[in-house]
Amino acid sequence: MYDIAVIGNGLIGSAALRHLSEEFPQLRVCGIGPDEPRNRKRHQGVFASHYDQGRITRVLDPSPLWGQLARDSIAQYASIEAAGGIRFHHRAGCLRATDLPESIAQLDACAEQFAPPHSRLDAAGCRAAHPYLRFADSFVAWDEVGAAGYINPRQLVAAQLAAAQKNGAAVIREVAASIDCRPGGVTIRTRRPGSNTATGQNEAIRARKILLSAGGYSNTLLEKKLALRTKGHTILLAEAPAAEVERLRSMPAVISTFARSDVSSLYMLPPLPYPDGKTYIKLGFGDADELPAPEPFLNAVDSDRKLLEWFHTDGRADIAEALKEALHSMLPGLQTLSYHSAPCLLTYTAHGYPYIDALEAGRVYVATGGNGASAKSSDAIGRLGAMLCANGEWVNGYHRDDFRAVYADDEST
Repeated sequence: MYDIAVIGNGLIGSAALRHLSEEFPQLRVCGIGPDEPRNRKRHQGVFASHYDQGRITRVLDPSPLWGQLARDSIAQYASIEAAGGIRFHHRAGCLRATDLPESIAQLDACAEQFAPPHSRLDAAGCRAAHPYLRFADSFVAWDEVGAAGYINPRQLVAAQLAAAQKNGAAVIREVAASIDCRPGGVTIRTRRPGSNTATGQNEAIRARKILLSAGGYSNTLLEKKLALRTKGHTILLAEAPAAEVERLRSMPAVISTFARSDVSSLYMLPPLPYPDGKTYIKLGFGDADELPAPEPFLNAVDSDRKLLEWFHTDGRADIAEALKEALHSMLPGLQTLSYHSAPCLLTYTAHGYPYIDALEAGRVYVATGGNGASAKSSDAIGRLGAMLCANGEWVNGYHRDDFRAVYADDEST
């Protein structure tokens, strides 16, 4: 029997597993979750949204809490890389631009509170620093340097899991199909990674406690459902030729928020190498664009099917076209070789921050719900969940009420 089983080997779950194995070496711990499928469109099991090459990392954020989570996570990147033996952090910088007065005030406050290395620029300053980018004259920007830039989420998860395994944690590459809570512990039944039904179940895994970090699949394992909304998200990958990669060699990651009603925000990463051997500029809108999956009370099989249908698509074609237009507006004169779109999944909580809580004290804990903002901050989120699950303690500097779980039945109260 394990002392703690972490369900979900994604960004938050892998971080929690490493912290458990490192800070509580006396505990027997495991992480349960499948590997990335080799062929997305033929895969018949669960997916994770960290199957990607780039996510923006930076401290500056309109929310002080997200800024704090990012700051504390970024501070651990180097030690995670060393422990796992895998590089995932790239210091490309991050340019955050907006023409929204409220956002300007919030970002100024965040810059003052956390003081990451940055320059505050007007539109002329942006053009001087980054002449290949186009911004309206009304924009203000914060050019964050230092550790800002992007992370490779695939490699971050791999580093976290490798470090956890070095510390003695077990990594079980199965899908958690069900949990059964009884006096004395929890039984987790698994299934083969390629199966999207309850058939093909493998061994039953026993643990005294579980930490549920299964993202958009979390509710499929819970009898009492959390207030979670799963939304689809379409990303565009624009293939850049070698000449453009060289021209944009100093390009930072970019986040823009607009005083417009149709598009609230857009993010863009510099040219990144992908597993197919090509180099792409990745971008997406800040708003989720689809509602493919599942209603809170669907059973596990129906829920998996809804999510599977979304991940077998290429996202929404109309969103991809709008992203293409935005790309060439922000990078005038850009030459591209091809365009590809892909689906992603975002999981939103009722209050906009992850749920990190005890669902059943002493047995069932949760750390889930990234709200489209958790990749860069996943190490700190995972540690909060690990500490709470292991010994019931809360990490200093954070307020537990900010992360309280909300149930679907209670969301309107």
